[in-house]
Amino acid sequence: MSGRVLFVDDQPELLAGIAFLLQEQGIEVEMHNSAITLPLVVKTIDPDLILLDLNLPALSGSAFLKMGRSRLRIDVPLVLFSGRAASELAKETEALGADGFIAKSEEPIDIVSRIQSWIAQSRAVRAAVAEKVA
Repeated sequence: MSGRVLFVDDQPELLAGIAFLLQEQGIEVEMHNSAITLPLVVKTIDPDLILLDLNLPALSGSAFLKMGRSRLRIDVPLVLFSGRAASELAKETEALGADGFIAKSEEPIDIVSRIQSWIAQSRAVRAAVAEKVA
């Protein structure tokens, strides 16, 4: 499987194992550590999926989403990625309008599988939209 995932997290060293597993599956992994410049980064790398940590310094992931997802100017799945409990993440996902969540405490292989599913869904939606436009 191919694809590109963008992790927005201030502790990229903690994601090295997951990044390695994704890269073994042919998925490109980009790391970014700030929500402040996220719209520019998204425009530059055009990811299939964005995983956004809620606890970023300066501008948290939740504060970014409260300001409006439209700032990204791209329609890709935006998934909360946090060390918080799954029950709390489920509430945050709904309140913030994210497409889903992944708890950092999940097994790495499960995280990879879920990321692959979101990338496949994102690519299918993009292909359908492109087909309608053509």
